[in-house]
Amino acid sequence: MMRKKFSYPTKNSSPVSRGPRGSHGHLLPVSGKTIRFLREALKEDIGAGDVTSNLLIPLRARGTARVIAKEKGIFCGQRLVRELFRIADPRVKLEFCVCNGHRIRRGQTVFKMHGNIRSILKVERTMVNFIGHLSGIATKTRAFVDKVKKYPALILDTRKTMPVWRELEKLAVQVGGARNHRQGLDEFIFIKENHRVHGDLRKLRLRPGNFEIEVRSLGELWEAIGFKPKVILLDNFNPKAAKRAVKIVRKEAPGVIVEASGGITIDNVRRFAAAGVDTISVGSLTHSVKAVDFSLLVD
Repeated sequence: MMRKKFSYPTKNSSPVSRGPRGSHGHLLPVSGKTIRFLREALKEDIGAGDVTSNLLIPLRARGTARVIAKEKGIFCGQRLVRELFRIADPRVKLEFCVCNGHRIRRGQTVFKMHGNIRSILKVERTMVNFIGHLSGIATKTRAFVDKVKKYPALILDTRKTMPVWRELEKLAVQVGGARNHRQGLDEFIFIKENHRVHGDLRKLRLRPGNFEIEVRSLGELWEAIGFKPKVILLDNFNPKAAKRAVKIVRKEAPGVIVEASGGITIDNVRRFAAAGVDTISVGSLTHSVKAVDFSLLVD
């Protein structure tokens, strides 16, 4: 099988977050895998049918419903909402008041739905769960991006995503204004601590400039420089040690990208950016997220 070309984010933060209103129409992925995931999510909640709505609400009842933000944040999920209704009832018309990447305030109407009331209520819970989680990721990501905006360092995500959710969660990171680290193990060579136990690092000399390597000390940093990587990841360095490591790399291997990771928080991320690293990868963007609270109300 042909190995993918090494692809590492080196451009400025995602264009999705540019401008006060975000980027209109930025699309969440609609790969076959994602569509199947959305279908299964709807099926999980609907089951054999919404027995309450089917009992109480006339079959042809039509009306309008609104999704309202119950707290401030960054909205993410515009295309996802469209896909859910395309699956459940494409006749429902959607009217967005807020686009992906746009800040939302408490009490604001994010979008409206016009159509069959049964169809709207059938999609409600699945839809609100999705946009709440993805908006939570976008909101947390934007906070990190804003913290380092005076520095050239890029904020990256990691593979610490929920199984099956990765495609959606990584797009939410982009909506928040950050960039994606590798999508999976097949994307590029990345040597981590556990590869050192049984791995023959001498083989890296066959791949100069075509891999990333994690280091945990200045000793491992010097060793890594000798292998000629494209990226060196400083694992759990403090900002002072990171600054020293950056100085060494800039002198000995000026073309190598320096990434900081491990122990990065909203309180210390600016200190890592000030240390001069090129990128900062933050696992908590996806693995420790508070969802943004939304509610749906029928008018």
